[in-house]
Amino acid sequence: GIHHIAFDGWSHTLLVHDLTHAYTARLAGKAPEWDHPAPTLRQTYDEYARLHDAADLPAQRAYWRGQLHGLPRQGDGELKVPLEQALAWGPKAGHILTVSPQVLQRWDQAAREHRFSRSSYFVAAFATALRAIHHQDDIGLLMIVAKRGSRVLDSAFTTRINSNCVRVRFAPGQDLIRHVQQTVDELMAAQDVPFSESAADPAVGLPSEVVAGLPGFAYQDNVVLPLDLPGCRTEEVVEPYAREVMSGLTVEAIPRHADALLRITIRTDLLPFALAEELGAHMLRFLEAGPQVTGPVR
Repeated sequence: GIHHIAFDGWSHTLLVHDLTHAYTARLAGKAPEWDHPAPTLRQTYDEYARLHDAADLPAQRAYWRGQLHGLPRQGDGELKVPLEQALAWGPKAGHILTVSPQVLQRWDQAAREHRFSRSSYFVAAFATALRAIHHQDDIGLLMIVAKRGSRVLDSAFTTRINSNCVRVRFAPGQDLIRHVQQTVDELMAAQDVPFSESAADPAVGLPSEVVAGLPGFAYQDNVVLPLDLPGCRTEEVVEPYAREVMSGLTVEAIPRHADALLRITIRTDLLPFALAEELGAHMLRFLEAGPQVTGPVR
């Protein structure tokens, strides 16, 4: 077990590679040798600081003040626990569904032709499901972002995740995928300002119940290498729910070799488990209906 403060999905591949290499060497009676030393905590922080200082933070803050202004509460139910507990630990349950290879292939083909990403069509499916449940045309969700992207950070065993808000506004005649992809692109361009900072910004003016009610989304596209230990059999286990979640409702899209899983984790002290089942059914219905894209996204 590794605490999230020191480990994220990107680090999993680094761990598997190093553990396999070290185990194989020790099994042969040798100490493992490494071609390049891993970045130290100081080197990792210095690289983070360099990239942070190079970012146009005033422009990013201005974007989030406009993007998040007037964001509504998701759903109309009352919190069943005090607000200060809403984002903390609590009892959880999970609901897992499988997206078939045929469905993924249709979406991936459209994504190649119209230049949109897998994460965007899963976001569109999530937002459409929330719209159907809440009967709202203005949907917000927190998307996990892996802040890597340099040689030092890409090779660092650490945690570099952040979250920001994807706001999906439904409109008549809208090309939903185009809208979602553009919103995700803008989020990535302004990712140096985390949602936690924007939520505390008086100029944004987000009520605390809006912040606490935002569902979470993660596209778990990190490459999961098999743990190859000589003489041992290893197996990847997908747990029934995410142990660490940012809100009462979190959806993860987990691509595998041919298909993909939708893992929906719900805080059972905040929301009824039936909501997870209803949400999953809406998402599958959206994905199985297939892509309807009217033109290139970019």
